[in-house]
Amino acid sequence: MSGSSARIHAFDSLRGLAACSVIVGHFFIVMRGQQAAVYDRFFQWTRVAKQTPLDVLFQGHAAVVLFFVLSGFVLYLLLARAKLSMPAYVAKRVVRLYVPYLAAIVLGIIGAHAVTGDTLAGFNSWINKFWSWPVTWPSIGEHLLFVGQFNSDRYDFTIWTLVHEMRISLVFPLIFFMVRRMRWWAALMPFVVASATMVVLRQPAIRESMNIAGFAAHGGLTAYVLTVHYMLAFAIGASLAHHRDTLFAAYGRLPGRTRILLGVLTFMLYVYGGRALHITGLATMMPYDWPMMAAAALLLVTAAAEPGFRRALEAPVCQYLGRISYSLYLFHPLVLLAMLHGFAGRMPLGWLLVVTFGLCFVVSDLAYRTIEQPAVELSRIAAERVGALYQAMTQHRSAGTARRYGS
Repeated sequence: MSGSSARIHAFDSLRGLAACSVIVGHFFIVMRGQQAAVYDRFFQWTRVAKQTPLDVLFQGHAAVVLFFVLSGFVLYLLLARAKLSMPAYVAKRVVRLYVPYLAAIVLGIIGAHAVTGDTLAGFNSWINKFWSWPVTWPSIGEHLLFVGQFNSDRYDFTIWTLVHEMRISLVFPLIFFMVRRMRWWAALMPFVVASATMVVLRQPAIRESMNIAGFAAHGGLTAYVLTVHYMLAFAIGASLAHHRDTLFAAYGRLPGRTRILLGVLTFMLYVYGGRALHITGLATMMPYDWPMMAAAALLLVTAAAEPGFRRALEAPVCQYLGRISYSLYLFHPLVLLAMLHGFAGRMPLGWLLVVTFGLCFVVSDLAYRTIEQPAVELSRIAAERVGALYQAMTQHRSAGTARRYGS
Protein backbone atom coordinates (compact mmCIF):
# COMPACT_ATOMS: atom_id res chain seq x y z
CA MET A 1 0.00 0.00 0.00
CA SER A 2 2.94 2.32 0.02
CA GLY A 3 3.44 2.61 -3.70
CA SER A 4 0.99 5.39 -4.50
CA SER A 5 2.23 7.99 -2.08
CA ALA A 6 2.05 11.01 -4.37
CA ARG A 7 -0.93 13.34 -4.31
CA ILE A 8 -3.40 12.60 -7.11
CA HIS A 9 -3.89 16.04 -8.62
CA ALA A 10 -6.66 14.82 -10.91
CA PHE A 11 -8.85 14.40 -7.84
CA ASP A 12 -8.46 18.08 -6.99
CA SER A 13 -9.68 18.91 -10.49
CA LEU A 14 -12.68 16.62 -10.12
CA ARG A 15 -13.64 18.49 -6.97
CA GLY A 16 -13.35 21.82 -8.78
CA LEU A 17 -15.41 20.71 -11.77
CA ALA A 18 -18.03 19.23 -9.46
CA ALA A 19 -18.26 22.54 -7.59
CA CYS A 20 -18.84 24.29 -10.92
CA SER A 21 -21.71 21.93 -11.73
CA VAL A 22 -23.33 22.83 -8.40
CA ILE A 23 -23.11 26.53 -9.24
CA VAL A 24 -24.48 26.08 -12.77
CA GLY A 25 -27.42 24.12 -11.39
CA HIS A 26 -28.23 26.83 -8.86
CA PHE A 27 -28.02 29.59 -11.46
CA PHE A 28 -30.42 27.80 -13.78
CA ILE A 29 -32.95 27.24 -10.99
CA VAL A 30 -33.06 31.02 -10.48
CA MET A 31 -34.64 31.32 -13.95
CA ARG A 32 -37.50 28.93 -13.18
CA GLY A 33 -40.89 30.63 -13.36
CA GLN A 34 -39.52 33.99 -14.47
CA GLN A 35 -42.16 36.47 -15.63
CA ALA A 36 -39.94 37.38 -18.58
CA ALA A 37 -40.77 34.56 -20.96
CA VAL A 38 -37.29 34.36 -22.47
CA TYR A 39 -35.75 33.30 -19.14
CA ASP A 40 -38.47 30.81 -18.28
CA ARG A 41 -38.13 29.30 -21.76
CA PHE A 42 -34.39 29.03 -21.18
CA PHE A 43 -35.06 27.19 -17.92
CA GLN A 44 -37.48 24.87 -19.73
CA TRP A 45 -34.69 24.21 -22.23
CA THR A 46 -32.42 23.17 -19.38
CA ARG A 47 -35.11 20.75 -18.21
CA VAL A 48 -35.00 19.15 -21.65
CA ALA A 49 -31.19 19.19 -21.56
CA LYS A 50 -31.30 17.34 -18.24
CA GLN A 51 -32.76 14.36 -20.07
CA THR A 52 -29.64 14.23 -22.26
CA PRO A 53 -25.94 13.67 -21.47
CA LEU A 54 -25.69 17.46 -21.01
CA ASP A 55 -27.20 16.86 -17.57
CA VAL A 56 -23.66 16.25 -16.33
CA LEU A 57 -23.28 20.05 -16.38
CA PHE A 58 -26.14 20.52 -13.89
CA GLN A 59 -25.69 17.44 -11.69
CA GLY A 60 -25.29 19.27 -8.43
CA HIS A 61 -26.43 16.46 -6.16
CA ALA A 62 -24.23 13.89 -7.87
CA ALA A 63 -21.38 16.34 -7.29
CA VAL A 64 -22.17 16.36 -3.57
CA VAL A 65 -21.99 12.56 -3.47
CA LEU A 66 -18.65 12.76 -5.30
CA PHE A 67 -17.42 15.23 -2.66
CA PHE A 68 -18.21 12.72 0.09
CA VAL A 69 -16.47 9.79 -1.64
CA LEU A 70 -13.46 12.01 -2.34
CA SER A 71 -13.35 13.09 1.30
CA GLY A 72 -13.28 9.46 2.41
CA PHE A 73 -10.32 8.84 0.10
CA VAL A 74 -8.41 11.91 1.26
CA LEU A 75 -9.08 11.41 4.98
CA TYR A 76 -7.93 7.79 4.80
CA LEU A 77 -4.61 8.85 3.30
CA LEU A 78 -4.30 11.66 5.85
CA LEU A 79 -4.52 9.20 8.72
CA ALA A 80 -2.43 6.52 7.00
CA ARG A 81 0.46 8.78 6.01
CA ALA A 82 0.67 11.46 8.66
CA LYS A 83 0.66 9.09 11.64
CA LEU A 84 -1.53 11.59 13.47
CA SER A 85 -2.88 10.88 16.92
CA MET A 86 -6.65 11.03 17.07
CA PRO A 87 -6.70 14.39 18.94
CA ALA A 88 -4.28 15.87 16.40
CA TYR A 89 -6.40 14.58 13.52
CA VAL A 90 -9.57 16.06 15.02
CA ALA A 91 -7.87 19.43 15.58
CA LYS A 92 -6.55 19.50 12.01
CA ARG A 93 -9.88 18.57 10.45
CA VAL A 94 -12.05 20.85 12.58
CA VAL A 95 -9.89 23.93 11.96
CA ARG A 96 -9.61 23.17 8.24
CA LEU A 97 -13.39 22.98 7.77
CA TYR A 98 -14.57 25.42 10.41
CA VAL A 99 -12.58 28.59 9.71
CA PRO A 100 -13.79 29.12 6.11
CA TYR A 101 -17.27 27.98 7.17
CA LEU A 102 -17.35 30.54 9.98
CA ALA A 103 -16.30 33.33 7.61
CA ALA A 104 -19.09 32.41 5.20
CA ILE A 105 -21.67 32.25 8.00
CA VAL A 106 -20.69 35.70 9.30
CA LEU A 107 -21.11 37.15 5.81
CA GLY A 108 -24.38 35.26 5.41
CA ILE A 109 -25.71 36.67 8.68
CA ILE A 110 -24.81 40.20 7.57
CA GLY A 111 -26.54 39.65 4.23
CA ALA A 112 -29.65 38.11 5.78
CA HIS A 113 -29.91 40.95 8.30
CA ALA A 114 -29.64 43.52 5.52
CA VAL A 115 -32.42 42.08 3.34
CA THR A 116 -34.77 40.29 5.79
CA GLY A 117 -38.33 41.04 4.74
CA ASP A 118 -37.39 41.92 1.17
CA THR A 119 -38.63 39.65 -1.59
CA LEU A 120 -37.33 39.19 -5.09
CA ALA A 121 -40.38 40.12 -7.16
CA GLY A 122 -40.95 37.81 -10.09
CA PHE A 123 -38.59 35.14 -8.78
CA ASN A 124 -39.55 31.64 -7.69
CA SER A 125 -40.07 30.41 -4.14
CA TRP A 126 -36.80 28.46 -4.12
CA ILE A 127 -34.56 31.53 -4.30
CA ASN A 128 -36.94 33.69 -2.25
CA LYS A 129 -36.80 31.43 0.80
CA PHE A 130 -33.11 32.18 1.35
CA TRP A 131 -32.33 35.18 3.55
CA SER A 132 -36.07 35.40 4.32
CA TRP A 133 -35.86 34.38 7.98
CA PRO A 134 -34.97 36.96 10.63
CA VAL A 135 -31.54 36.73 12.22
CA THR A 136 -31.91 35.31 15.73
CA TRP A 137 -29.46 34.40 18.48
CA PRO A 138 -30.67 30.77 18.66
CA SER A 139 -30.10 30.36 14.92
CA ILE A 140 -26.63 31.89 15.24
CA GLY A 141 -25.87 29.47 18.06
CA GLU A 142 -27.01 26.52 15.94
CA HIS A 143 -24.73 27.58 13.12
CA LEU A 144 -21.78 28.12 15.45
CA LEU A 145 -22.28 24.65 16.98
CA PHE A 146 -22.31 23.35 13.41
CA VAL A 147 -23.06 19.67 14.08
CA GLY A 148 -26.67 19.77 15.29
CA GLN A 149 -29.92 19.57 13.33
CA PHE A 150 -30.94 23.05 12.18
CA ASN A 151 -32.26 25.09 9.25
CA SER A 152 -29.15 25.22 7.07
CA ASP A 153 -30.91 27.34 4.41
CA ARG A 154 -31.05 30.40 6.64
CA TYR A 155 -27.67 32.05 5.92
CA ASP A 156 -25.80 29.93 3.33
CA PHE A 157 -27.80 27.23 1.59
CA THR A 158 -24.90 24.92 0.69
CA ILE A 159 -23.63 24.32 4.22
CA TRP A 160 -25.85 21.27 4.82
CA THR A 161 -23.19 19.10 3.18
CA LEU A 162 -20.50 20.55 5.46
CA VAL A 163 -22.57 19.61 8.51
CA HIS A 164 -22.44 15.97 7.41
CA GLU A 165 -18.78 16.34 6.46
CA MET A 166 -17.90 17.58 9.94
CA ARG A 167 -19.93 14.93 11.76
CA ILE A 168 -18.48 12.09 9.71
CA SER A 169 -14.96 13.53 9.96
CA LEU A 170 -15.22 13.30 13.75
CA VAL A 171 -16.04 9.58 13.62
CA PHE A 172 -13.90 8.81 10.57
CA PRO A 173 -11.16 7.10 12.62
CA LEU A 174 -13.68 4.28 13.13
CA ILE A 175 -14.13 3.96 9.36
CA PHE A 176 -10.34 4.08 8.95
CA PHE A 177 -9.85 1.29 11.49
CA MET A 178 -12.48 -0.94 9.88
CA VAL A 179 -11.20 -0.45 6.33
CA ARG A 180 -7.59 -1.05 7.36
CA ARG A 181 -8.24 -4.16 9.48
CA MET A 182 -11.05 -5.92 7.60
CA ARG A 183 -11.65 -7.32 4.14
CA TRP A 184 -13.15 -4.70 1.85
CA TRP A 185 -16.60 -6.28 1.74
CA ALA A 186 -16.68 -6.83 5.50
CA ALA A 187 -15.67 -3.21 6.12
CA LEU A 188 -18.33 -1.82 3.79
CA MET A 189 -21.20 -4.12 4.74
CA PRO A 190 -22.10 -2.41 8.06
CA PHE A 191 -22.37 0.91 6.25
CA VAL A 192 -24.45 -0.61 3.45
CA VAL A 193 -26.84 -2.05 6.03
CA ALA A 194 -26.93 1.25 7.96
CA SER A 195 -27.69 3.23 4.79
CA ALA A 196 -30.45 0.83 3.75
CA THR A 197 -31.92 0.99 7.26
CA MET A 198 -31.98 4.79 7.15
CA VAL A 199 -33.78 4.67 3.79
CA VAL A 200 -36.44 2.40 5.28
CA LEU A 201 -36.85 4.57 8.38
CA ARG A 202 -37.18 7.65 6.17
CA GLN A 203 -40.26 6.26 4.41
CA PRO A 204 -43.39 8.04 5.72
CA ALA A 205 -45.38 4.88 6.46
CA ILE A 206 -42.56 3.27 8.45
CA ARG A 207 -41.67 6.50 10.22
CA GLU A 208 -45.19 7.12 11.44
CA SER A 209 -45.93 3.53 12.45
CA MET A 210 -42.73 3.33 14.55
CA ASN A 211 -43.13 6.84 16.02
CA ILE A 212 -39.54 7.82 15.23
CA ALA A 213 -40.23 11.10 13.49
CA GLY A 214 -37.79 12.97 15.74
CA PHE A 215 -34.86 10.99 14.35
CA ALA A 216 -36.01 10.11 10.86
CA ALA A 217 -38.01 13.15 9.76
CA HIS A 218 -36.74 16.24 11.55
CA GLY A 219 -33.63 18.20 10.71
CA GLY A 220 -34.25 18.77 7.02
CA LEU A 221 -31.04 18.42 5.06
CA THR A 222 -29.00 18.31 8.29
CA ALA A 223 -30.95 15.33 9.68
CA TYR A 224 -28.86 12.78 11.57
CA VAL A 225 -30.37 10.02 9.43
CA LEU A 226 -28.61 11.52 6.40
CA THR A 227 -25.27 11.52 8.22
CA VAL A 228 -25.58 7.79 8.89
CA HIS A 229 -26.49 7.30 5.23
CA TYR A 230 -23.54 9.31 3.90
CA MET A 231 -21.05 7.41 6.04
CA LEU A 232 -21.30 4.79 3.29
CA ALA A 233 -19.86 7.26 0.76
CA PHE A 234 -16.92 8.02 3.07
CA ALA A 235 -16.36 4.29 3.65
CA ILE A 236 -16.32 3.67 -0.11
CA GLY A 237 -13.74 6.43 -0.55
CA ALA A 238 -11.62 5.03 2.28
CA SER A 239 -11.76 1.53 0.80
CA LEU A 240 -10.66 2.89 -2.58
CA ALA A 241 -7.71 4.61 -0.90
CA HIS A 242 -6.69 1.46 0.97
CA HIS A 243 -6.80 -0.72 -2.15
CA ARG A 244 -5.72 1.97 -4.62
CA ASP A 245 -2.58 0.23 -5.89
CA THR A 246 -4.47 -2.97 -6.65
CA LEU A 247 -7.40 -1.14 -8.25
CA PHE A 248 -5.27 1.17 -10.39
CA ALA A 249 -3.11 -1.73 -11.58
CA ALA A 250 -6.19 -3.82 -12.40
CA TYR A 251 -7.63 -0.94 -14.42
CA GLY A 252 -4.35 -0.56 -16.28
CA ARG A 253 -4.54 -4.19 -17.43
CA LEU A 254 -8.01 -3.78 -18.95
CA PRO A 255 -8.26 -3.74 -22.76
CA GLY A 256 -9.27 -0.47 -24.39
CA ARG A 257 -12.80 -1.62 -25.26
CA THR A 258 -13.48 -2.61 -21.67
CA ARG A 259 -12.24 0.78 -20.45
CA ILE A 260 -14.63 2.52 -22.84
CA LEU A 261 -17.55 0.42 -21.60
CA LEU A 262 -16.53 1.17 -18.01
CA GLY A 263 -16.45 4.88 -18.82
CA VAL A 264 -19.94 4.71 -20.33
CA LEU A 265 -21.19 2.84 -17.26
CA THR A 266 -19.66 5.47 -14.97
CA PHE A 267 -21.32 8.27 -16.93
CA MET A 268 -24.70 6.53 -16.99
CA LEU A 269 -24.64 5.87 -13.25
CA TYR A 270 -23.56 9.43 -12.48
CA VAL A 271 -26.16 11.13 -14.69
CA TYR A 272 -29.04 8.65 -14.86
CA GLY A 273 -28.52 6.23 -11.98
CA GLY A 274 -30.58 8.16 -9.44
CA ARG A 275 -33.58 8.79 -11.65
CA ALA A 276 -33.59 5.13 -12.74
CA LEU A 277 -34.49 4.28 -9.14
CA HIS A 278 -37.73 6.25 -9.43
CA ILE A 279 -39.33 2.94 -10.37
CA THR A 280 -38.82 1.73 -6.79
CA GLY A 281 -41.28 4.30 -5.48
CA LEU A 282 -38.96 5.19 -2.61
CA ALA A 283 -39.87 8.68 -1.45
CA THR A 284 -36.49 10.23 -0.56
CA MET A 285 -33.30 11.21 -2.33
CA MET A 286 -31.28 8.72 -0.29
CA PRO A 287 -31.66 5.59 -2.47
CA TYR A 288 -30.89 7.75 -5.51
CA ASP A 289 -27.45 8.32 -3.99
CA TRP A 290 -26.44 4.65 -4.25
CA PRO A 291 -25.75 4.55 -8.00
CA MET A 292 -24.07 7.95 -7.67
CA MET A 293 -21.73 6.50 -5.02
CA ALA A 294 -20.84 3.67 -7.41
CA ALA A 295 -20.28 6.21 -10.19
CA ALA A 296 -18.06 8.33 -7.95
CA ALA A 297 -15.94 5.29 -7.06
CA LEU A 298 -15.51 4.34 -10.73
CA LEU A 299 -14.78 7.96 -11.61
CA LEU A 300 -11.94 8.16 -9.08
CA VAL A 301 -10.33 4.99 -10.41
CA THR A 302 -10.66 6.23 -14.00
CA ALA A 303 -9.31 9.69 -13.16
CA ALA A 304 -6.25 8.19 -11.50
CA ALA A 305 -5.52 5.29 -13.87
CA GLU A 306 -6.67 6.44 -17.35
CA PRO A 307 -3.68 8.40 -18.74
CA GLY A 308 -5.58 10.61 -21.19
CA PHE A 309 -8.30 11.50 -18.71
CA ARG A 310 -5.74 12.15 -15.98
CA ARG A 311 -3.73 14.48 -18.21
CA ALA A 312 -6.87 16.43 -19.12
CA LEU A 313 -7.72 16.84 -15.44
CA GLU A 314 -4.19 18.00 -14.70
CA ALA A 315 -4.60 20.99 -17.03
CA PRO A 316 -3.84 24.29 -15.23
CA VAL A 317 -7.42 25.59 -15.40
CA CYS A 318 -8.77 22.38 -13.85
CA GLN A 319 -6.11 22.47 -11.15
CA TYR A 320 -7.02 26.08 -10.37
CA LEU A 321 -10.70 25.17 -10.00
CA GLY A 322 -9.64 22.39 -7.66
CA ARG A 323 -7.67 24.78 -5.47
CA ILE A 324 -10.58 27.18 -5.00
CA SER A 325 -13.32 24.51 -4.97
CA TYR A 326 -14.13 24.73 -1.25
CA SER A 327 -14.38 28.51 -1.35
CA LEU A 328 -16.33 28.33 -4.62
CA TYR A 329 -18.85 25.95 -3.10
CA LEU A 330 -19.12 27.86 0.17
CA PHE A 331 -19.27 31.46 -1.03
CA HIS A 332 -21.20 31.33 -4.31
CA PRO A 333 -24.64 31.36 -2.56
CA LEU A 334 -23.67 34.58 -0.79
CA VAL A 335 -22.59 36.24 -4.03
CA LEU A 336 -25.73 35.08 -5.84
CA LEU A 337 -28.11 36.29 -3.12
CA ALA A 338 -26.32 39.61 -2.63
CA MET A 339 -26.32 40.38 -6.35
CA LEU A 340 -29.96 39.40 -6.84
CA HIS A 341 -31.14 41.49 -3.89
CA GLY A 342 -28.95 44.39 -4.94
CA PHE A 343 -29.50 44.52 -8.69
CA ALA A 344 -32.57 42.46 -9.71
CA GLY A 345 -34.90 44.79 -11.57
CA ARG A 346 -32.10 47.29 -12.14
CA MET A 347 -30.43 45.35 -14.95
CA PRO A 348 -31.53 42.52 -17.28
CA LEU A 349 -31.52 39.17 -15.49
CA GLY A 350 -29.38 37.51 -18.15
CA TRP A 351 -26.58 40.04 -17.77
CA LEU A 352 -26.98 40.02 -14.00
CA LEU A 353 -26.46 36.26 -13.86
CA VAL A 354 -23.47 36.44 -16.20
CA VAL A 355 -21.81 39.12 -14.07
CA THR A 356 -22.68 37.25 -10.88
CA PHE A 357 -21.27 34.00 -12.24
CA GLY A 358 -17.94 35.67 -12.95
CA LEU A 359 -17.98 37.44 -9.60
CA CYS A 360 -18.38 34.09 -7.84
CA PHE A 361 -14.92 33.11 -9.08
CA VAL A 362 -13.39 36.45 -8.14
CA VAL A 363 -14.79 36.26 -4.59
CA SER A 364 -13.83 32.60 -4.26
CA ASP A 365 -10.26 33.32 -5.34
CA LEU A 366 -10.07 36.12 -2.79
CA ALA A 367 -11.55 33.88 -0.08
CA TYR A 368 -9.09 31.13 -0.97
CA ARG A 369 -6.11 33.45 -0.60
CA THR A 370 -7.25 35.37 2.50
CA ILE A 371 -9.27 32.76 4.42
CA GLU A 372 -8.74 29.23 3.18
CA GLN A 373 -4.96 29.21 2.81
CA PRO A 374 -4.44 30.68 6.31
CA ALA A 375 -6.93 28.10 7.61
CA VAL A 376 -4.83 25.30 6.10
CA GLU A 377 -1.73 26.63 7.84
CA LEU A 378 -3.64 27.12 11.07
CA SER A 379 -4.92 23.54 10.89
CA ARG A 380 -1.34 22.28 10.53
CA ILE A 381 -0.23 24.29 13.57
CA ALA A 382 -3.24 23.11 15.58
CA ALA A 383 -2.49 19.48 14.73
CA GLU A 384 1.16 19.86 15.74
CA ARG A 385 0.40 21.52 19.06
CA VAL A 386 -2.48 19.25 20.00
CA GLY A 387 -0.42 16.24 18.95
CA ALA A 388 2.54 17.38 21.06
CA LEU A 389 0.28 18.03 24.05
CA TYR A 390 -1.35 14.62 23.68
CA GLN A 391 2.06 12.93 23.41
CA ALA A 392 3.31 14.73 26.53
CA MET A 393 0.20 13.73 28.49
CA THR A 394 0.54 10.13 27.32
CA GLN A 395 4.21 10.00 28.34
CA HIS A 396 3.40 11.57 31.70
CA ARG A 397 0.69 8.99 32.31
CA SER A 398 3.00 6.16 31.28
CA ALA A 399 5.76 7.43 33.58
CA GLY A 400 3.33 7.70 36.48
CA THR A 401 2.11 4.15 35.89
CA ALA A 402 5.69 2.86 35.73
CA ARG A 403 6.57 4.59 39.01
CA ARG A 404 3.54 3.13 40.77
CA TYR A 405 4.24 -0.39 39.69
CA GLY A 406 7.98 0.04 40.12
CA SER A 407 7.58 1.03 43.74
